[in-house]
Amino acid sequence: MSDPLITLAAARRRLQHTPADISSSSNPKWRHLRELLESARERRRSGQTVLEGWHLLDAWLATGRPIRQLVIPQRTLQQLAGVPASDGDDIDESVEHSSPVQVAANAHWLILDDRLFGELDLLPSPSPVLAVVDTPRPLLPARLGEGGDIIVLDRVQDPGNVGAILRTAAAAGVQTLLTTPGTAACWAPKVLRAGMGGHFVMDIVENVAPHALQALVTHLPLAGTVLQGGQSLYGTDLRSPLAWVFGNEGEGIAPALQERLGLRLTIPQAAGVESLNVAASAAVCLFEQRRQRLV
Repeated sequence: MSDPLITLAAARRRLQHTPADISSSSNPKWRHLRELLESARERRRSGQTVLEGWHLLDAWLATGRPIRQLVIPQRTLQQLAGVPASDGDDIDESVEHSSPVQVAANAHWLILDDRLFGELDLLPSPSPVLAVVDTPRPLLPARLGEGGDIIVLDRVQDPGNVGAILRTAAAAGVQTLLTTPGTAACWAPKVLRAGMGGHFVMDIVENVAPHALQALVTHLPLAGTVLQGGQSLYGTDLRSPLAWVFGNEGEGIAPALQERLGLRLTIPQAAGVESLNVAASAAVCLFEQRRQRLV
């Protein structure tokens, strides 16, 4: 992870505008920012979301994608003034337009009064910074499965679980994730925090109707875990590409999707324990598959 002060100080020196200072809670830009953090409806209406903290912003900047607004507290702006002018300015001209420094410099900067920044519902961070970005909305292809594994989240409701599965999937090399209606919004701030940047290396398509999945997944068998009647995960050949389905925390995979499973798998576990958390199950399945491929 890069040094936030060096990157932001270099970006500030490249700004083509004067940052907007906001010290009043009646400022419309402040209100919009707060609504994006707190309201799923506002995120859907605007097509925007918020990245919290330098870890997420650094991962986003590494992709070269633009950001709309960079939001920092007044105290951080004062810290930037003390960073030497040479630090962070040695940018390769061939990639200058998409370098993290230039992407940050192209954003509209908002400087929040420290009190206002502190009023936001944020987790404590050693590098407080926010970024408003357009929510990625990749188009749903006519069919899926020709390029590798995919994941289907079926009504997984807990934001922490969705984010954890995204993070695990990215680490396992999965590039495509679909969700059915009723799944927590993948680009909500809580899910982004749990995903730790996994979102930015995957194509995420939300709210795909269950009946449409079979038509979309034309080259892959659907695989899912069941409590009883499945074959052992560790005794099954998982080396071929699969469409993994992970279901609701309480109800599991919906009956309509269960009927379409080509692989019904059971994770062996100690007696007396009903089931694993869905995010834990996903981690076990994806990395057993990865283990088999690396053997």
